[in-house]
Amino acid sequence: MDERIYQSAEHIIGIHQKAYEVYLPLVEDVCSRTVSEAELSHLLDYLLVFACDEKILVLYKKVCRKYLYISEVHQILY
Repeated sequence: MDERIYQSAEHIIGIHQKAYEVYLPLVEDVCSRTVSEAELSHLLDYLLVFACDEKILVLYKKVCRKYLYISEVHQILY
């Protein structure tokens, strides 16, 4: 039983690491240009799926900080 729990935890950590590797270039891209409200909304939704991981949460915050003061997308951040 303990071994299965340990393996499951390792698997979840691996999934979170893979998600970080996938989302990092997407976040960098979105932060380097102005995107549509729909694109921004989708990215934030997808990042929230993994928000329990600290590295993904940092990516989420980075996107929010970039778009916080843009009035058109201000509403979707809340």
